[in-house]
Amino acid sequence: MPPAKLRLHQIERVLAAIAATLIGGTIGFRETLHEPWFQAFYRAVVTVTLAGLDTVPAGDGARVVALVLVGVGLTIIGYAGAVIVEAVAGGVISGALAERRRERTIEHLQDHFIICGYGRVGRRVAEEFQAADVAYVVLDVHEDAVAAAKEDGVLLIEGDATSD
Repeated sequence: MPPAKLRLHQIERVLAAIAATLIGGTIGFRETLHEPWFQAFYRAVVTVTLAGLDTVPAGDGARVVALVLVGVGLTIIGYAGAVIVEAVAGGVISGALAERRRERTIEHLQDHFIICGYGRVGRRVAEEFQAADVAYVVLDVHEDAVAAAKEDGVLLIEGDATSD
Protein backbone atom coordinates (compact mmCIF):
# COMPACT_ATOMS: atom_id res chain seq x y z
CA MET A 1 0.00 0.00 0.00
CA PRO A 2 1.45 3.44 -0.87
CA PRO A 3 2.51 5.50 2.18
CA ALA A 4 -0.09 8.23 1.57
CA LYS A 5 -2.88 5.66 1.31
CA LEU A 6 -1.60 3.88 4.43
CA ARG A 7 -1.57 7.12 6.41
CA LEU A 8 -5.10 7.96 5.26
CA HIS A 9 -6.22 4.50 6.37
CA GLN A 10 -4.57 5.02 9.77
CA ILE A 11 -6.25 8.41 10.20
CA GLU A 12 -9.61 6.86 9.30
CA ARG A 13 -9.04 4.18 11.96
CA VAL A 14 -8.19 6.78 14.62
CA LEU A 15 -11.29 8.83 13.80
CA ALA A 16 -13.49 5.72 13.81
CA ALA A 17 -12.06 4.65 17.17
CA ILE A 18 -12.67 8.09 18.64
CA ALA A 19 -16.25 8.16 17.34
CA ALA A 20 -16.99 4.64 18.60
CA THR A 21 -15.48 5.42 21.99
CA LEU A 22 -17.46 8.63 22.40
CA ILE A 23 -20.69 6.94 21.31
CA GLY A 24 -20.07 4.01 23.64
CA GLY A 25 -19.11 6.32 26.51
CA THR A 26 -22.16 8.52 25.98
CA ILE A 27 -24.49 5.51 26.00
CA GLY A 28 -22.66 4.02 29.00
CA PHE A 29 -22.96 7.20 31.07
CA ARG A 30 -26.55 7.74 29.95
CA GLU A 31 -27.56 4.24 31.03
CA THR A 32 -25.62 4.13 34.31
CA LEU A 33 -26.20 7.69 35.52
CA HIS A 34 -29.50 8.45 33.76
CA GLU A 35 -28.11 11.82 32.69
CA PRO A 36 -29.38 13.80 29.69
CA TRP A 37 -27.69 12.91 26.40
CA PHE A 38 -25.60 16.05 26.22
CA GLN A 39 -24.36 15.68 29.81
CA ALA A 40 -23.45 12.04 29.12
CA PHE A 41 -21.63 13.07 25.94
CA TYR A 42 -19.79 15.83 27.82
CA ARG A 43 -18.73 13.36 30.51
CA ALA A 44 -17.52 10.92 27.83
CA VAL A 45 -15.46 13.62 26.08
CA VAL A 46 -13.93 14.83 29.34
CA THR A 47 -13.06 11.27 30.34
CA VAL A 48 -11.65 10.12 26.98
CA THR A 49 -9.49 13.23 26.54
CA LEU A 50 -8.13 12.74 30.05
CA ALA A 51 -9.07 16.30 30.94
CA GLY A 52 -10.42 15.01 34.25
CA LEU A 53 -13.92 14.56 35.48
CA ASP A 54 -15.73 17.56 36.86
CA THR A 55 -17.47 15.21 39.32
CA VAL A 56 -16.87 11.64 40.36
CA PRO A 57 -19.50 9.39 38.79
CA ALA A 58 -22.13 8.35 41.32
CA GLY A 59 -22.13 4.58 41.14
CA ASP A 60 -19.87 1.68 40.37
CA GLY A 61 -21.33 1.17 36.88
CA ALA A 62 -20.47 4.72 35.86
CA ARG A 63 -17.01 4.38 37.43
CA VAL A 64 -16.40 1.25 35.35
CA VAL A 65 -17.46 3.16 32.23
CA ALA A 66 -15.06 5.97 33.20
CA LEU A 67 -12.18 3.53 33.77
CA VAL A 68 -12.78 1.81 30.45
CA LEU A 69 -12.95 5.16 28.65
CA VAL A 70 -9.67 6.30 30.25
CA GLY A 71 -7.98 3.10 29.07
CA VAL A 72 -9.39 3.39 25.57
CA GLY A 73 -8.57 7.11 25.49
CA LEU A 74 -4.95 6.40 26.41
CA THR A 75 -4.76 3.72 23.73
CA ILE A 76 -6.19 6.03 21.06
CA ILE A 77 -3.85 8.87 22.08
CA GLY A 78 -0.88 6.48 21.94
CA TYR A 79 -1.89 5.14 18.53
CA ALA A 80 -2.51 8.63 17.15
CA GLY A 81 0.90 9.72 18.45
CA ALA A 82 2.54 6.72 16.78
CA VAL A 83 0.78 7.52 13.48
CA ILE A 84 1.99 11.12 13.65
CA VAL A 85 5.57 10.12 14.48
CA GLU A 86 5.56 7.49 11.72
CA ALA A 87 4.20 10.02 9.23
CA VAL A 88 6.97 12.47 10.09
CA ALA A 89 9.83 10.01 10.46
CA GLY A 90 8.50 7.31 8.14
CA GLY A 91 9.38 9.19 5.00
CA VAL A 92 12.93 9.66 6.21
CA ILE A 93 13.31 6.06 7.38
CA SER A 94 11.66 4.43 4.37
CA GLY A 95 13.66 6.70 2.05
CA ALA A 96 16.91 5.65 3.72
CA LEU A 97 15.93 1.98 3.53
CA ALA A 98 15.01 2.29 -0.15
CA GLU A 99 18.33 4.03 -0.83
CA ARG A 100 20.27 1.25 0.93
CA ARG A 101 18.32 -1.42 -0.98
CA ARG A 102 19.13 0.35 -4.26
CA GLU A 103 22.83 0.56 -3.35
CA ARG A 104 22.95 -3.16 -2.49
CA THR A 105 21.23 -4.05 -5.75
CA ILE A 106 23.78 -2.01 -7.72
CA GLU A 107 26.68 -3.59 -5.78
CA HIS A 108 25.48 -7.08 -6.73
CA LEU A 109 24.97 -6.36 -10.43
CA GLN A 110 27.01 -8.54 -12.80
CA ASP A 111 27.22 -8.51 -16.57
CA HIS A 112 25.29 -5.27 -16.77
CA PHE A 113 25.36 -2.17 -18.91
CA ILE A 114 25.97 1.38 -17.76
CA ILE A 115 23.85 4.04 -19.43
CA CYS A 116 25.73 7.34 -19.25
CA GLY A 117 23.04 9.99 -19.19
CA TYR A 118 19.29 9.70 -18.78
CA GLY A 119 18.19 12.19 -21.36
CA ARG A 120 16.02 11.41 -24.36
CA VAL A 121 18.40 8.77 -25.76
CA GLY A 122 19.31 7.30 -22.36
CA ARG A 123 15.65 6.85 -21.48
CA ARG A 124 14.99 5.10 -24.78
CA VAL A 125 17.95 2.75 -24.23
CA ALA A 126 16.70 2.04 -20.70
CA GLU A 127 13.24 1.20 -22.08
CA GLU A 128 14.79 -1.22 -24.56
CA PHE A 129 16.94 -2.86 -21.87
CA GLN A 130 13.92 -3.11 -19.58
CA ALA A 131 11.84 -4.75 -22.32
CA ALA A 132 14.65 -7.21 -23.06
CA ASP A 133 15.20 -7.89 -19.31
CA VAL A 134 18.82 -6.75 -19.55
CA ALA A 135 20.55 -5.54 -16.36
CA TYR A 136 21.62 -1.89 -16.44
CA VAL A 137 22.37 1.08 -14.24
CA VAL A 138 22.01 4.74 -15.15
CA LEU A 139 24.75 7.27 -14.43
CA ASP A 140 23.82 10.95 -14.55
CA VAL A 141 24.50 14.15 -12.66
CA HIS A 142 21.85 16.53 -14.00
CA GLU A 143 18.94 17.29 -11.66
CA ASP A 144 16.15 16.77 -14.19
CA ALA A 145 17.60 13.46 -15.39
CA VAL A 146 18.17 12.24 -11.81
CA ALA A 147 14.57 13.16 -10.92
CA ALA A 148 13.25 11.36 -14.01
CA ALA A 149 15.32 8.25 -13.25
CA LYS A 150 14.08 8.18 -9.64
CA GLU A 151 10.50 8.64 -10.82
CA ASP A 152 10.91 5.79 -13.32
CA GLY A 153 12.38 3.59 -10.59
CA VAL A 154 15.57 2.72 -12.45
CA LEU A 155 18.86 1.92 -10.74
CA LEU A 156 20.76 5.17 -10.62
CA ILE A 157 24.16 6.39 -9.60
CA GLU A 158 24.38 10.15 -9.29
CA GLY A 159 27.67 11.16 -10.76
CA ASP A 160 29.59 12.54 -13.71
CA ALA A 161 30.39 9.93 -16.37
CA THR A 162 33.54 11.83 -17.34
CA SER A 163 35.24 11.20 -13.98
CA ASP A 164 36.09 8.06 -12.06
